[in-house]
Amino acid sequence: MRVTAVVLPLRKEQDVELGPHATGLDLVEALRLAPDAHILVRGDVPIPLDEPLVDGERLRILSVVSGGAP
Repeated sequence: MRVTAVVLPLRKEQDVELGPHATGLDLVEALRLAPDAHILVRGDVPIPLDEPLVDGERLRILSVVSGGAP
C-alpha cells in the first residue's frame, strides 16, 4: 500500500510504500520518527498509532512540542 504523509511543522510531504496491513506505527517507523513525539491526523481527526491505514490516503503527522519558560 502507498500513503502520503505530510510532516508538520516541516511541511515535508512524502509518499511511503508500506505492507498491505500497515498501521500508523508502521508509517511513523518508516519515516524514522519517534512514535511518542508525533500525532497522526486523518482529515481533522487524530488517530491512534494502531489504526489500520488505507491505500492511497493522505495523513498529516504533527510533531509534539513541549516545554515552557522557567
